[in-house]
Amino acid sequence: MRADAADKAGEGLAKLHSAAPSGAFFYMDAMRALFALAVAFAHLWALLIRDYQPTSNLLVQAAYFAAGFGHQAVILFFVLSGYWITGSVARNAARGWSWRGYLIDRLSRLLIVLVPVLILGGILDAAGLFVLQSPTHLDQTGAYVMRKDVAADLSPLVLLGNLAFLQFIVPAFGTNGPLWSLSYEFWFYIWFPTFWLLIRRRQLSLGILSLAFAWFVPALALGFLIWLCGSAAYGLTGWARRTFKPGRIESAALLAVTAAALLAWLLFARFSVGTWKDPVLALLFALFLLALIVVNPRPLGLLRPAAAYGAGASFSLYATHFPVMAFAVALSIGAERLAPGAAAIGLVAAIMLGSLAIAWLFARHTEARTPQLRRWLNSIVPPPIAGYAQAKAVAAPRSEPE
Repeated sequence: MRADAADKAGEGLAKLHSAAPSGAFFYMDAMRALFALAVAFAHLWALLIRDYQPTSNLLVQAAYFAAGFGHQAVILFFVLSGYWITGSVARNAARGWSWRGYLIDRLSRLLIVLVPVLILGGILDAAGLFVLQSPTHLDQTGAYVMRKDVAADLSPLVLLGNLAFLQFIVPAFGTNGPLWSLSYEFWFYIWFPTFWLLIRRRQLSLGILSLAFAWFVPALALGFLIWLCGSAAYGLTGWARRTFKPGRIESAALLAVTAAALLAWLLFARFSVGTWKDPVLALLFALFLLALIVVNPRPLGLLRPAAAYGAGASFSLYATHFPVMAFAVALSIGAERLAPGAAAIGLVAAIMLGSLAIAWLFARHTEARTPQLRRWLNSIVPPPIAGYAQAKAVAAPRSEPE
């Protein structure tokens, strides 16, 4: 039966990755930290430092240059997410597909961070807006990352929309614009197994209804295409590891070529416009990930702190940084953003380090407790009713009950 074949295919994928190269995964964790840092730095620089003016100071030029990669970092995040979530779907399919188990896994991962972030962000934004009456929160500094009505975006309706991952219908809550990508991620989590079940088992699920969002929000559909580059990398990993057995020189050449192509396109994307460049960036990054997995380089001790932070707190940093940084900026400046002198750059570094520390502490009490939340949800959410599952099996004999 197709269901059996689908489960075997999922089991095969899961087995291929159960002994997957730990060295490659180490660097993928380090990249998670780097990407979150790039997004946070880009937002902080725009909030605190005035728009670019010609300067001969190379350090200042480098800072403005580095602050221009926030969007690209989000694209690369999507690719990594596609890789890991495809693995989650494959493992779930290998056990016998269950929407209940899968959704508990995904929602516990998202909500254990999102709910406290909305509370924390709401408190900080309200303080910045109504207590400090901050020009930053009142959109009076000219920062392009804060062109929004924060007071309106703290409404109960916006809060509920964010809890439902509908940030492409309602605004992101308060100042926390980066939460738009969490809504994208959630619907990608729904769409991919929906397609998996439809193609591999010919089984329809309610998730198919959510595909209407892609019709009305083209950017969401484009984001899914980008996300699928990571999914494709996961699917090709087994073939790549069986086919390519490079020696030391070949390994170095493979990593060098794919990394050079990726970096060249990153630079091109940094100085060009047009959404078409994002899928190309995602494809090149997926190829680099495949090369990294095939080569499986030894973990570099110098990067261990970054890998640990990426594995344990990168999600928290991404989710918390904007309201934390906006509040810190509100305490630091008035209506005029700062010129990029030594004192201003020192302030950027201090706020950046503080945000990293806050995110790490936040993660210890949220992300780190995800397994406990999953166990609790599994204990209180009942499995599908037997009669309902049997009725589904009769109605669709080629599919297994969920």
